[in-house]
Amino acid sequence: MRLSPVVLALLPGLAASSAYAAVYQVQELPEVSTVRSQYGAAINDNGDVVGSASFIYDFPIDISAIDFENASIVASLTAEEISQAKLGNINGKIQGVLLNYLASNVTDYRFQRYSDVQAFNLSTGTQIKIREQATVPTNREYIYDINSSGNAIGVATTTFTQQSFTPEATEATPSPVTVNLWTPEPAHIKSFVVNGNSVTALPIPYEENGGGFAVAQKISENNYIAGSGSVSMLDATSEAVEKACDGKALPAAICYYSYGVGGSYIERALVWKMNEAGQISAPVEYGFLGPAIEDTAASNYVSRAVSVNNAGIAVGSSSYTDESRNVGSTHATVYAESEVSAIVDPLEWNYSAANDINNNNVVVGSANKVINGSQRNKLFVFDYNTKTVNFPKDFFESSNSIPYAINDNNMVVGVAEVLPLDSTTRRQVAFLYDIENSTFTDLNTLLPCNSNFNLVEARDINNDNEIIANAVISVEQRDAKGEVVKDSAGNPLMENVTRPVKLLPIANGTIDTCNVAEDQTYERKGGSSGLFSLLLIPLMLLRRRKN
Repeated sequence: MRLSPVVLALLPGLAASSAYAAVYQVQELPEVSTVRSQYGAAINDNGDVVGSASFIYDFPIDISAIDFENASIVASLTAEEISQAKLGNINGKIQGVLLNYLASNVTDYRFQRYSDVQAFNLSTGTQIKIREQATVPTNREYIYDINSSGNAIGVATTTFTQQSFTPEATEATPSPVTVNLWTPEPAHIKSFVVNGNSVTALPIPYEENGGGFAVAQKISENNYIAGSGSVSMLDATSEAVEKACDGKALPAAICYYSYGVGGSYIERALVWKMNEAGQISAPVEYGFLGPAIEDTAASNYVSRAVSVNNAGIAVGSSSYTDESRNVGSTHATVYAESEVSAIVDPLEWNYSAANDINNNNVVVGSANKVINGSQRNKLFVFDYNTKTVNFPKDFFESSNSIPYAINDNNMVVGVAEVLPLDSTTRRQVAFLYDIENSTFTDLNTLLPCNSNFNLVEARDINNDNEIIANAVISVEQRDAKGEVVKDSAGNPLMENVTRPVKLLPIANGTIDTCNVAEDQTYERKGGSSGLFSLLLIPLMLLRRRKN
């Protein structure tokens, strides 16, 4: 594998092809013992790492609100286990069954809300509270980005509080029963700038009929913020929502929430700006690719910004209208100076998305089309200055390759597929791509030979070429209570989990000889399989995508 001159500059020399260079050393981050898996999202130029974690051990369950006669519980637990659970004696098995019970009844607001995602400063291992202040969490919270001033982008779903509600009496139910329902706050998703104890909400353009929503994803060094959110609602939809959410049969807040997560709002790309005093302006709203088709609803069209640079140029994706005047898939988009422009040829690619832009106005993203009989995502690089796009050579023709970030050195990181010579199964790896020298490298090959980490994706790279990557590692298996699971002989069972690691360049690194016969050629000779899914935290668990 040919290594980048930028990478090789970190080394005193090169060895034979049987050796891989220890170009990066792995810095482990503090373990968060209260959760199963952690995911790195971003790293700033100070080396601060932020991200999220999933599956909270020993989640506090309100036993008094559990229906122990429920069929799923009766089928999963013995009579003795149910008796113990009613007394509050909860082991790992019982905890897992009860969590599944709560999760499967998420649309029934009589049930306790179950939270399984929290935001973290991964450099310190401390939780970042964004919207939820209750001791027992009721929502999901994420950190997506952080700049060198310590301004981080937090996104949080709504929080819930238990409130009593009495439906209006009807002829069929003249004496309705008062019930306790978990009732949401307005805005089913909100975004914030978080810095220490300061949490500032981003303005939402349209907040009627339930509070709207805003999803921010990136903040530049000078505090431009890229995202999307609710900008309006169709008149007919608004009328239907107002009629349905009269608060008679169900609290209006729950009704509004149901419509909101169902995609009733019109969503557009938004760019906010925060000033030196920490005040955030109303966002600039952008449209979508191609004119609207006559007599079609505005809700058929969606635009989203996911990154922005110091010049305020944002990138993302938006609905595309083809030559036949049909709304097709979404395509990679630039939002700049009140204009919306395409990046790739939408007639050649099925769909595409731009994922990041640096301060050189270089954009990276991926585009999808059928290659060797299967849908494949391919990395693209777009120079906004010259309006030129190219598709670099990655590991092999039909490899999926998706970039996540680019720094100001024009170094790109992301995820791609390889097919090792000793395997017939594609494997997902983190990659580093040097634009200037056209080198595409599996980051695992740049680690020391004795590294115990399998880097499956690289999420971000700062201007010191430090990388935040997510690795799969083997650890002692723990149950839902957080207790170590053992076999009949008392030996701990093992499981694979995701952990973020920081990769630090080695200024004068040495060469590790790894006993590799020859460099792997990543060319696939036949067959195919889908891109391995890491079960990463989804961006929009509660937002309908209109692609």
